Amino acid sequence: MTDRFFSSFEEGDPVPRTGVAGSGPERSPAAKSGAGFTGLRALRFTGADGGTLFDVDLATEEHDELSYVVFPDRDPEYTSTKTFLGVEFADGGTLTAALDPKALYPDQWNLVRRPLPPGRRVRAITLTAHGSGWIDDVRIANRTPRSGDAVDWVRTTRGTHSSNEFSRGNTFPATAVPHGFNFWTPVTDSHSTTWLYEYHRRNNAANRPVLAGFALSHQPSPWMGDRHTFHVIPGGPLAFGHENEADHPYQYGVVFDNGTAVNLAPADHAAMIHFAFAAEPTVRFHCAKGSVRVSPKGTVTGYTRVRSRLSTGARRMFVYGTFDQEGRRDGRTLTFDTPTVRLRLGTSLISLAQARRNLENEIPAGTSFETVRDKARDAWQELLGRVELEGATEDQRISFYSGLYRLFLYPNSAHEKTPKGRRHASPVRRRWWPSTRRRTGAKVVDGPMSVNNGFWDTYRTCWPAYALLSPKRCGELIEGFVQQFREGGWIARWSSPGYANLMTGTSSDVAFADAYLKGVRNFDVEAAYQAALRNATVPPGHKGVGRKGLDTSIFLGFTPLSTPEGMSWALEGCVNDFGLANLAEALGKTDDARYFRQRALNYVHHFDERTGFFQGRHRDGRRRWTPEEYDPAVWGFDYTETDGWNMAFTVPHDGTGLANLLGGRAALESKLDTFFATPETGREPGSYGGIIHEMTEAADLRLGQYGHSNQPSHHIPFLYHYAGAPAKAQAVVREVLERCYSGSDIGQGYPGDEDNGEMSAWYVFATLGLYPLAVGSPVYLLGAPLFPRAKIALENGKTLEITASGHGPYVAGLRVNGEPSTRLWITHDVLTAGARLEFTLAGEPARWGEVPPSLTTGDTLPRPLTDITEPRHGRLFDDSSRTQVTYTGPAATIPYTVDGPALPVEIYTITSGTRGAPAAWVLEGSDDGRTWQVLDERDGETFTWHRQTRPFALAEPAARRHWRLRVLRTDGRRLSLAQWELLARER
Repeated sequence: MTDRFFSSFEEGDPVPRTGVAGSGPERSPAAKSGAGFTGLRALRFTGADGGTLFDVDLATEEHDELSYVVFPDRDPEYTSTKTFLGVEFADGGTLTAALDPKALYPDQWNLVRRPLPPGRRVRAITLTAHGSGWIDDVRIANRTPRSGDAVDWVRTTRGTHSSNEFSRGNTFPATAVPHGFNFWTPVTDSHSTTWLYEYHRRNNAANRPVLAGFALSHQPSPWMGDRHTFHVIPGGPLAFGHENEADHPYQYGVVFDNGTAVNLAPADHAAMIHFAFAAEPTVRFHCAKGSVRVSPKGTVTGYTRVRSRLSTGARRMFVYGTFDQEGRRDGRTLTFDTPTVRLRLGTSLISLAQARRNLENEIPAGTSFETVRDKARDAWQELLGRVELEGATEDQRISFYSGLYRLFLYPNSAHEKTPKGRRHASPVRRRWWPSTRRRTGAKVVDGPMSVNNGFWDTYRTCWPAYALLSPKRCGELIEGFVQQFREGGWIARWSSPGYANLMTGTSSDVAFADAYLKGVRNFDVEAAYQAALRNATVPPGHKGVGRKGLDTSIFLGFTPLSTPEGMSWALEGCVNDFGLANLAEALGKTDDARYFRQRALNYVHHFDERTGFFQGRHRDGRRRWTPEEYDPAVWGFDYTETDGWNMAFTVPHDGTGLANLLGGRAALESKLDTFFATPETGREPGSYGGIIHEMTEAADLRLGQYGHSNQPSHHIPFLYHYAGAPAKAQAVVREVLERCYSGSDIGQGYPGDEDNGEMSAWYVFATLGLYPLAVGSPVYLLGAPLFPRAKIALENGKTLEITASGHGPYVAGLRVNGEPSTRLWITHDVLTAGARLEFTLAGEPARWGEVPPSLTTGDTLPRPLTDITEPRHGRLFDDSSRTQVTYTGPAATIPYTVDGPALPVEIYTITSGTRGAPAAWVLEGSDDGRTWQVLDERDGETFTWHRQTRPFALAEPAARRHWRLRVLRTDGRRLSLAQWELLARER
């Protein structure tokens, strides 16, 4: 970039004709207070200011642009975001392109770029002011268009201009290989395990960014915290400018203000750091908890046991490093005689010897820095280069490929190549070896291990993206999580790296079902199914695994208020049961498929027809709030990180069922219209007791109640497809794509937390005109592609090509492989067979698209099966698996008489106790209690876990007044049962 005019309002800069230069905003959630964006000063504006800001005289050239950063003060009407800068040309003309004030966020710096037409003479830079705020870094510059491979568009600092108060991603610049064992990152705070790299807020007194060093990291999210940190700190002042920073996935580089340059390149379990000192060549090592030893011969050994509170299962990581020359030691510092030195670092979760082995395997002595860097670059390019874009702007390319980088950054491997094969230090085994200075404290186990994933976030878009773009890698990652089940008995809800107690839903169930149904086969699907089955049918023994409230929710059909955020647990459970039902069907487990398919409809039990919203229930069925008390804008209570408005649409697997529940397609459309028209104030904290960052972010989006800043809302626009109004979905999605992912160049880029790639994957899917709404089924909904052409090289050798002709956000027509199509959906097998999707776009809504298929068909209400047994009949029917009945022997006859009219039973369930489980039985029914008919017989059955609920489908529905279960054989000496249900369809 070549500046043709620039003012940062510092001493010696051009003096403005309006506004007052001052010390910058007093406070910002993500920027340094009392300073400009760069430098110490900025221009204060109010609504009274305006007109000519600077007199200039220059002729515009091709690629010239006006740019500036603006900090609108917060006000209830967002008045300040309407402020903008323009130019006046010598011929009296001005810039005519309109700016969207919603693209500016209050209380933070926003970068604005405005292209200038070539061949005109600019005589003034103008200010149109509204409200109040600050402006800085006003420039007219020639900005040469960028080019390069897919990987060259990635900005790893994207999303780092964030804090715990306001998120524009809450990322850090991770340098790594795809799904690697380690991250390597610059850090602005070496004592932090949360916000490692704050793009702007921790600047020094001169408002220059400062690094505290370079760190080994394994952070999945700042909210989860980091583990196994280890810091490498070059000597000298570490102030720098972001313009002297190279933030690539395969290399992080920086030239500090004193001239010292540091470059870092990653391998899987190792890294190389290249130092070129302009001052005294010293390198210091730091580990807050652990041990570090340095040798004058240039070796570094030690271990780190740093771990955040939520780093469940993390024990020790070992580090072994060597410099390419000897040095003089002073404690943990080495000083060298030459200005250029290279450090190779290897790591291991198994032992110090394994760390050395990993280093020699991946970066042998004598390897050049360029070799390490280029190998990492090739790994990223192979993945990111599978998608080619035509017609995308620079900002769109940065957003897209940076999104792919984030997608393939997580989850991470935790296994290592040892002389005994692939092994890992288990983060989930409860038994471990005593730790020593050279050995880990974890049990070392054969096989792969995947970690670092919050499935509540990632099931929505990440796992479907892996299945489409990289199915082989998808299966390998799943196999690593299935290993958690083999070792610890469960798959983590939030793997960080073990069983962290966080978020609602066991969403690996639906994520892995989705992958199998989309053709991913290179994982142990039977073990994955068993893990999901345990999540869905067995109450967990501790808080970090399984589904909360399951001991009663299985039988009640809803999760009562005794489980915090119980309604969110219930609705996420329905999504997971949907995927589990489809997987069971594919595996030939027909009884399970029927059972889980009807359980996927249990969302109806949380729907309050009096208010038209989902809300929590007491165990006796009463709603938390009366209609007079209920306010869907209140956050918390029954809702995880959101409010009743956003949870009103948490039925992504059954859009038609939701529409019917609300009163039909027109009612769903009206509800969605109201949702997008009702402002989020960010001032209804509910059970949170105070304003949390998600509330402010949702309000600042100004998309009504739609909180695209957080994952629970991401699917909502696509439900317009089930209302028969897909054009409205297309309009919302286009607005989100065009303004909510901005700010990449100043460390922003996301509208909220970018959790493990999910928000990035949403962007990738939406720009391609695809969306996996009903995860757990091999179907995508169709939208309007953002780019004129996208070409995807599929792993099977086929090519998926998506083109868009015409202009506007609305789909007017579609041809699939040359044939006209009116479907609003497309199946995975059509895409992966190699397809050409040709969209025609328009500026006005078009009548195009058939309503997609759904779990519920027609216009009937969704009707899950109902248990016809009553709690008053004893502990076997009390809707709790915490109680049980133990019999005196291995056989028993258990009768039940129905209260009221007999309903046709389709499925019955048996829940094992904690002693002998039934192995063979007969289910019989009678109208009079004397003449019995065998309705079902089972033999050779097993209950894998205590208190497991298993379903058994009848060959034909049977309506009987009297029932009896005759258990003939048990796998122990005494039979124990926790529950027996009879599930019927209400008339």
